[in-house]
Amino acid sequence: MRIGSALVGVLLAVTSCVGVGTAQAADVCTVYMAPTGSDGASGLTPAAAVRSLVRVQEVLRDAKPATDVEVRIEQGTYVAPPMQDWRFYVPGHTISFLPIDYEYGEGEDGIAGRPVFRNLAGKPAGFWLQPRLPKDPADPRYDGGDSGLRFYYLQVEHYSSGAVSVFGDSERDITDENHDPPMRRRGSKGLNGNTFFGMVFTQLGSKWAPCGATCYGWGAIVLTNSSNNKIANNHFVNVENHGNYGGHIHGLYVTHFSSGNTMNANRFSFINGDPVKIRDRSNFNTVESNTFTRTGRAGFYRDEFCDLACVKEHPEVGSRQCASYHNRFANNRLISDYDGDNSSEAWTLQPPGLTNAGGAPCAIPAGDQRLRTAGNTTS
Repeated sequence: MRIGSALVGVLLAVTSCVGVGTAQAADVCTVYMAPTGSDGASGLTPAAAVRSLVRVQEVLRDAKPATDVEVRIEQGTYVAPPMQDWRFYVPGHTISFLPIDYEYGEGEDGIAGRPVFRNLAGKPAGFWLQPRLPKDPADPRYDGGDSGLRFYYLQVEHYSSGAVSVFGDSERDITDENHDPPMRRRGSKGLNGNTFFGMVFTQLGSKWAPCGATCYGWGAIVLTNSSNNKIANNHFVNVENHGNYGGHIHGLYVTHFSSGNTMNANRFSFINGDPVKIRDRSNFNTVESNTFTRTGRAGFYRDEFCDLACVKEHPEVGSRQCASYHNRFANNRLISDYDGDNSSEAWTLQPPGLTNAGGAPCAIPAGDQRLRTAGNTTS
């Protein structure tokens, strides 16, 4: 679908947040963004589009929708500093960020192009967007749950830390002092049930967004205590740190109680850390039918956690972790590692051992193991 008469049908098919909370409440609450928009505008019509995600969240907080939400984004470039304080959710509903002319189920050919979010010169440091837990104890999502954020066909570039960090432990107690050393524990029920589809994540990390000699990126998408997400049909391109920090950045970093995620049919290229990394009791994740070109340091898939020996050697980690289990890495094309010499392993475990849970009280169910693989090819 292209801008023009066809777009009129899209705009007629959606409604604004006007009427939310009344008997005439809309089926979908729609907020509009445009590169030429104004954050002094209402955002409730295309003619009153806003320019920033900060303003979008303000509009939604004022509207208090009890419906699905769509943030319809006009094509163009949005020069935007990191927005690391997204805390608005609608329990039982979704919040979708998508091009103004996108219709669900269509592909890239159905839109006039991807709206681009860019951090000018990579400063200040941070992620493009970091969903966090609400601060108000009265908020129904204060203790976590389904956050229902959905991202379709956008491009994110030049952010030093990465693109999106879903942080389901934000400002919560994550240390279990009943163990010595302390164990890492879940800070909430998580921020779960999000979707990333058709996105382009490019030129991320401290190589592309310099942020200081010791500053570096973590991943294009980082999931911390975030489960049951769908990550499909995305492009991860030039996700790289500078100097000796390459091993710290990943295409997908799934960590600390992030389980049940599907990461399928994505393309990864030029990532100087391992493109997929799983950590600390992140179970039942599937990484399948992806393509990896010039990615990876130790391997294409990395399972890592900090056990007792690790914490003693690296007390700065702060708390002990356990192995993840019942993850699947299958039917992927492993074309080349980052150096192009194909010396990396398909997958690696640290500490090693398919049934190494990390010592009591950590455990892997009987008959299960950390990772199962099948059907991966090198051509």
